[in-house]
Amino acid sequence: MSVAIVYLPKGYSFEQKQCLITKTKAACMAGLRVTEKHSSVFIRELEPDCMDDYAKNTKYLFVYTTLGKTPEGKDLVCRGFDEACAEVFGEEKGRTIVLFKEHSDENAGSNGYLRPFRPQKPKK
Repeated sequence: MSVAIVYLPKGYSFEQKQCLITKTKAACMAGLRVTEKHSSVFIRELEPDCMDDYAKNTKYLFVYTTLGKTPEGKDLVCRGFDEACAEVFGEEKGRTIVLFKEHSDENAGSNGYLRPFRPQKPKK
């Protein structure tokens, strides 16, 4: 499972944001070894007047995922996000920063269940 949230200043086109979502999701899926069904990407746009000068020139990616992801896989996400920003924003790419937060099964749940208590599907 991965949930990725991109923070960037307002002002980019719908097409740019959709392309960034697609490419960031592909990087997360490849690097973290998750399926499309288990990977989500959101963009949070911030008013430039609510950011310092450093932040205005930076694209941030916060990735929440379960434990056990490798440094090599996380590096693929970092490189993929940087490449996606370069392709989407060109000269306006600025810096990219990626932060990972890994959660144990005891700190992640879905569909009403904490992971350790999730009902198992019957085997076919």
